[in-house]
Amino acid sequence: MTEAPLDRGRESFERKAWAESHRLLQAAEREAPLEPEDLERLAMAAYLTGLDDESENAMARAHQTFLERGETEAAARAAFWVSFALLGRGALAPAAGWLARAERVLDERRLDCVVRGYLLIPAAIQRIIQGDPAASYATFIEAGDIASRFSDRSLSALACHGRGRALIHLGRIAEGVALLDEAMVSVIAGDVTPVLAGDIYCSVLEGCQEIFDLRRAHEWTTSLSRWCASQPDLVRYRGECLIYRAEIMEWRGNWNGAEQDARAACELLPPGRGRAGGAFFRLGEIHRLRGEFQEAEAAYARANECGRKPQPGLSLLRLAQGDIDQAVASIRSAVADRPARSVTSAASRST
Repeated sequence: MTEAPLDRGRESFERKAWAESHRLLQAAEREAPLEPEDLERLAMAAYLTGLDDESENAMARAHQTFLERGETEAAARAAFWVSFALLGRGALAPAAGWLARAERVLDERRLDCVVRGYLLIPAAIQRIIQGDPAASYATFIEAGDIASRFSDRSLSALACHGRGRALIHLGRIAEGVALLDEAMVSVIAGDVTPVLAGDIYCSVLEGCQEIFDLRRAHEWTTSLSRWCASQPDLVRYRGECLIYRAEIMEWRGNWNGAEQDARAACELLPPGRGRAGGAFFRLGEIHRLRGEFQEAEAAYARANECGRKPQPGLSLLRLAQGDIDQAVASIRSAVADRPARSVTSAASRST
């Protein structure tokens, strides 16, 4: 007897066959409304295969259904995940609204639960963006304490890596890097949900870039490549992995390999999002270094269209073209507009 699409969709989800799970859960929903737990699975599978709008819609429906069933913690959790996805693509006002809804749902029932820890993460990020890494560190400590109290390994790894990023901003590099490595051990061990695992990977690589730790960046990029390869349907982080690999190869002078990965990322990542902009920016950098100025100009323009300001590459391109005045004006404008680096990849991609 053939299994129903719903059972097969759940089984595919457990195997991390995201595209197959998404297809089967969609088929199941055409037969009958999904329970909110399955809507969460549908939302996660859609998110990991790059279907942002569909993911947010499914998770919002899960939130509403949990509310109707009186399951307060689950409803707040779903609201957090909607906010998380919105933050990742720079929709800051809607993200704040969903966070407020999650907090209100918990406050109305005076419920103490692990979701409270997750809701601290955006505040910790915001504090470092505002130039207060000490307050950010303290907030990540609080989130980590909640994770320990409720034995939530995903939140524990997220808080651990956040403390590491905050310590790096405080100038305590060795301590910060040790925490990044510790968080990555949890990711590699499979303790962390795939959505957060990918974001922690990407954020750790950004931390390595901030301190120019090229050896560590290369090692974790290799690890991220293996993690992505184990999930062939993984669109979101596989594309970002290619961008990081392209940058590592660019640093090492392997411009042909870097171009190949950057082009693959441009094709894989959805247009109109900051992630695609990062891929086009990296492609522009490679063309600029090769002296292919016309191609670099086109790639930087595409990066800008996708929400990634093409600096400092565009200013360096103007300098290489001999337009010193424009190069100076461009870089001054970029410096004036530049926001602080964020603690997590989700927030940094939204700037």
